[in-house]
Amino acid sequence: MSSLDQRMGYARARHRWPLKVGLVLLALGACLCVSLWLVSLRLPIPFVDEGVHFAQIRQFLAGDWSQHPKLTTLTLYHASMAVALMTLQALGEWLNLPLAADTLAGRWPEMPSVNWVRGLSLLGFSVMACMAWRALPSVYRRLDPMLDESDAQQQANRQSWQWLWLPIIFPYLALVYTDPWIIVLVALQLVALVRERRLLLLVLILAGLGLRQDSIVLLGLWGGLLLFMTHAQAGAGSQAIGMAPPLRSPLRQLSVWWALIVRWWWVAVIPVAAFIGFVVWNDGIAMGDTTRHQAGWHTGNLGYYLGVIGVVFLPLWLADLPRQWHLLWRLCTRGTWPWRGILLLGALAGVWVMLVMSFEVTHDYNFQRWTIRNSWLLWLNEHPVGLWVTMSLTTSMALWWLRAPLRLGHGGLLLVMLALMICTRELIETRYMLPLIAVFQLLRCAERPQVERAMTLWAMAMGALLLAGLVLTRTLP
Repeated sequence: MSSLDQRMGYARARHRWPLKVGLVLLALGACLCVSLWLVSLRLPIPFVDEGVHFAQIRQFLAGDWSQHPKLTTLTLYHASMAVALMTLQALGEWLNLPLAADTLAGRWPEMPSVNWVRGLSLLGFSVMACMAWRALPSVYRRLDPMLDESDAQQQANRQSWQWLWLPIIFPYLALVYTDPWIIVLVALQLVALVRERRLLLLVLILAGLGLRQDSIVLLGLWGGLLLFMTHAQAGAGSQAIGMAPPLRSPLRQLSVWWALIVRWWWVAVIPVAAFIGFVVWNDGIAMGDTTRHQAGWHTGNLGYYLGVIGVVFLPLWLADLPRQWHLLWRLCTRGTWPWRGILLLGALAGVWVMLVMSFEVTHDYNFQRWTIRNSWLLWLNEHPVGLWVTMSLTTSMALWWLRAPLRLGHGGLLLVMLALMICTRELIETRYMLPLIAVFQLLRCAERPQVERAMTLWAMAMGALLLAGLVLTRTLP
């Protein structure tokens, strides 16, 4: 913990966990263990993308450290799993407790069961998620110095709990997927950014690139949040000593930006240089089977992903609908010529038409109906009326996300990052937006207590429901 944190009062208090927090952690651990048991019971062999990830791990365990031909990402996750399994194997042999072999005789002789990898992956995620949760109260107090310690801890507990249970996150926690590790690394990167741990942030960014090379786009998000944080700190400092708001002068802004570049340039330059070197060496971003990951620009993807955001955060969006109505009513009725309200309505209508006209399903993977995502996409593709109605709701969801109050940054920055992350891909895959979902959930300001309770219940219900769908019908979100 830095001395600055201690002087400013942001340091985490060292006290024993209350009984309630301990019971909640125990309940969460039990839920995760039950989910792992259910997945292992109902899905005894690798499921969907688990197949290629598990094949890469088995290849490492066999002594072949080359890239699997069907794997499109870098292999830090797989190497970590292989090293952990080798360590467990050596420990088991030393204790005369050999690592369990796969229950399917002859399928993968002398190889560990996929359930071992699932358990190790879940354990690694849980450890990193606990680290992020423990650091969140100090992050919230840095972003809001008026927030006392107990409120910061309470908000961190609630928003971390909701984050783990979000319906597009929870079902993947017990699977051999890189996504759980990606989102928890994003949470740790956010913590390192706010606490200004530059070296730690650099290490976490490089680790994220090792898990999935396209996470380089998150550098834009961290740079934008850093600018917001610098301006917020300067404003808070000037108000504390009774001075006028700073950064109104262009020269003052340039000096602040130059100071940021001097302090932070290597945190951005080193990952960018590593990424450029990788692209030159690999002759592209994707590895392995690159035919399924062609680059391009697909504006229509925004409609689906904004719809997913609205469904995932349904209580928050519903709570914002009256505010949207009052905003439009106030802008359209104020003054003799309510041009601002008319411009806003025109912009919303333009977004609505753009989302409808640009929507398309072209990737062959999205025509397979064994996922909820693909079933929804094909229904929208086959029912024009449903598409128009859905995109009208999606336009409202975009307005909500744009206006949603955040502890740091602005919803517009998240919308820009969402477009960069998902419109550059032809394949529509819900998991691609998980990093931004994590950032929004951890940075959003607390709603009314009734809304927060509804959000908690909604996240738990949808997460459990989708996990049940996975183990009972083998259907992914």
